[in-house]
Amino acid sequence: MKSDPFADELERLGPPTADDWHHPRHEPIGANGTTGTGGYGSWGEPDLSLLGTGRRPAPAFPLHLLGPWAGWCERKARSASAPPDYVAVALLASLGATIANVRWPQAGAAWAEPPVLWCAEVGPPSSSKSPSMDAAFTLVRFAEDRMAYGFEEVQQEYATLKQACDARVEAWKIEVKTAVKNGDADVPPMPDNAREPPAPVRPRIRVADATVEALGALAAGLPRGLLLVRDELAGWLGAFDKYGGGGSDRAFAVESYGGRSYVVDRMKNPEPLHIRHLSIGVLGGVQPDKLEMILNGPDDGLASRLLWAWPDTKPEFTLARGVQDDGPMQSAFARLTDLAQGIDEFGQPEPVKLRLTSEAEDRLEAFARDMVDRCHEASGLLAGTLGKARGHALRLSAVLEHLWWCGGGPSVAEPREISPDAVTAAADLLNAYFLPMAERVFGDASIPVVERRGMLLARHLRQNRIGEFNARDVRRQVGGMLRDAADMEAACKQLLEANLIQQRFARAGERKGRKAQNYEVHPEVIADRPFAETPIRRKMGTPVPVVSLAPIAPKTELLAPKAQTAQGVRYFRTRGLELGTEWEARHERSE
Repeated sequence: MKSDPFADELERLGPPTADDWHHPRHEPIGANGTTGTGGYGSWGEPDLSLLGTGRRPAPAFPLHLLGPWAGWCERKARSASAPPDYVAVALLASLGATIANVRWPQAGAAWAEPPVLWCAEVGPPSSSKSPSMDAAFTLVRFAEDRMAYGFEEVQQEYATLKQACDARVEAWKIEVKTAVKNGDADVPPMPDNAREPPAPVRPRIRVADATVEALGALAAGLPRGLLLVRDELAGWLGAFDKYGGGGSDRAFAVESYGGRSYVVDRMKNPEPLHIRHLSIGVLGGVQPDKLEMILNGPDDGLASRLLWAWPDTKPEFTLARGVQDDGPMQSAFARLTDLAQGIDEFGQPEPVKLRLTSEAEDRLEAFARDMVDRCHEASGLLAGTLGKARGHALRLSAVLEHLWWCGGGPSVAEPREISPDAVTAAADLLNAYFLPMAERVFGDASIPVVERRGMLLARHLRQNRIGEFNARDVRRQVGGMLRDAADMEAACKQLLEANLIQQRFARAGERKGRKAQNYEVHPEVIADRPFAETPIRRKMGTPVPVVSLAPIAPKTELLAPKAQTAQGVRYFRTRGLELGTEWEARHERSE
């Protein structure tokens, strides 16, 4: 699919402030070196919607819902010269994957989902998406190192045990040969202690650029869950079935969202991989011109599973000064790795189900009913997103509950239930941010290309306060989507129909030939009005209502000590872990 550079062109032009209109850098570039004749004649009613970007305004991320992590997100965003949205969304996705198969929220009698989140951060290459995600990954790396402490000893024990099993197998083979040679009726069976144990897998949370077969092997060996990180999500989707998967790669991706059991058949090994709970979170970046590759894919609900972040970015850079001590927050995040999985009746790892309180279930039920009503009034991708919203609310409630808990300090007992505050905060986060952000993403991708060209031309005229112009001259100056004469002609036609320009065709002198394509511009196009006051396009579908944010109780009330749940079996031994004690000492000194 040919990429659409519309968003990049708008980013390059940028929304100037009101003071920029009179800056000396704005040279006259009209048809005759002027900025317009001033004789506009009779104009119809202008359609100013073409002066906007075609997107809904970006909602502000409600950082206060993150509780003790709000300040950390702000600091990291300033250090990366990025909006806090990117840092906050990366933090939510990382935490969800860390407890993916460790704690599942449960509402009602049987509705439970893994807290994994699929998050897409949209922005041009210069929007600091990667540095923002790196802030969350520093937490993940520390947690991974903590989980893997002592793993070298585990590997040594496995190597010793494997050699012992190999020796027992060789001894058993000799016994079998002897029995067969002597004609014995009873051939000795292979002893149980001769069976090779499964090889240990180094504990980890984050994976990148892995094939479906590799992801399946990691998910089978690391039952706690995983986070798949991609710099470009469009590349991840484009690689589906690249090697002849016949649709199985995309099906694997969809299944990894639900946490159900899954079997991976491998070509190199006759034994299939059995994954008890396939739970893989996804976090990655998307360039605006690659959105259509995701949104126009098969209608299997994959795009509806994504939580989008597309904040307004400013072309600025601020160097972080001073020393930032991330040790306390790294240790706080690493507390999540102390949460042990449960075990089923067969001794296999199983997520511990955390029930919603009765009041929390009432709030989730009210939110779900509201989503059902909105879903019936919507269509397309937005309808699918609204249909997934109740599941997102359940997942986010568990993520926020554990985010507040791990940031509250080592003395706070782990959650044993999902509180009403967590459900309210999850609903507020969806209503105030993720659902309006989905409309922003879907609306931009749905604008026809011909209308985008008209919007690009209108914005260029306004940016440079052009009152009169020649189509060929402007086409050469703008380039991009308006580089071809046919594209420029189509853009002018859009503005003519919107009463934003008028034809002023004339020949130079008495010579015969084609008339010069000169146009005059409506005064409203170049009026001194900030871009924020231009109307939003009307062809956007039903807007998503935004409810007022429910206040969160004080941290001391939210994170009241609760009875600690029983710890399950730890699958990798960790010796000498003194990080928690170190955190407590540092925390006491800071107080």
